[in-house]
Amino acid sequence: MKFWKKIKNSLKNVLFGATVTNIVKTYKKMAFEMNAALMLVTIGDLIGVVVIPPIYKYNLLVHWFPYINVWKRDLLREKEFLEKLG
Repeated sequence: MKFWKKIKNSLKNVLFGATVTNIVKTYKKMAFEMNAALMLVTIGDLIGVVVIPPIYKYNLLVHWFPYINVWKRDLLREKEFLEKLG
C-alpha cells in the first residue's frame, strides 16, 4: 500500500513540477521585463534615453536605487541570437 502511495505522490509531484515551472518562469520573466521598462522610462537617461523630465524621476530614484546596477548590466549585456528570438 505504501509503495503505490509513493508512486502516486511521485507522479503528482512530477506533473505539478512540469506544469507550474513554466508558469513561474514566464511570470518572473514578465515581471522583470515590466520592471526594466519602467526603469527605462524613469531613469533611462543613464544610457541616453530621456523620456520624462528629471524633476519627476528624483522622487522615484529612492525606490529604484538598489536595482540600477542589475538593470544596466542586463540592458547592456550582449545577447545571443536565440535569446533575442525567445
